[in-house]
Amino acid sequence: MLHLELPHVNVLSKVDLIAQYGDLDFNLNFYTEVQDLSYLENALNTSSPRYTALTKELCSVIEDYGLVEFETLAVEDKASMLHLTRAIDRATGYVFVPPHDAPAPEGTLEASSVPTSMRPNTFSLFSSAAGPMAGSVGDVQERWVDAREQWDAFERKEWRQEGEMIREAREREKAIQGEQRGKSGIRERK
Repeated sequence: MLHLELPHVNVLSKVDLIAQYGDLDFNLNFYTEVQDLSYLENALNTSSPRYTALTKELCSVIEDYGLVEFETLAVEDKASMLHLTRAIDRATGYVFVPPHDAPAPEGTLEASSVPTSMRPNTFSLFSSAAGPMAGSVGDVQERWVDAREQWDAFERKEWRQEGEMIREAREREKAIQGEQRGKSGIRERK
């Protein structure tokens, strides 16, 4: 019998460091989806025989129930952190609480004296978590395993452009403030 009392999210962390350990035997989605573990038998034959039987039995239990799945996390990547946050919100049920300023569509119950987190809102319940989550394991593998150097170069270029845009916006703002001071006749102290 299987007893699960609390929602949980399994996280395959440090994906950004996975390339340091050499090439993966399988694609990253094989490790995160945990569906057909019979492919691991070849890899188990090369490992310690002491744990081979135990590992095979664990693989059998995991395949039978189909409850194990992993989310990926690369702490250097904002998109990876946001994806994990959404997965946690979905698992804990926080995603079903509507935002406080969300307009209620027609047909939903309205109880203005009750806080929004306590209002029954079927629209929010069935629409917020029903859709697919953005991002995929294939994107994570491309970013952190297959083409890390290219992605790092691309991000550095994007950050440089963003920094230049911020610098130019500040210069324009200072120029506008200087023009306004000149028109008002106010001089700065030196």
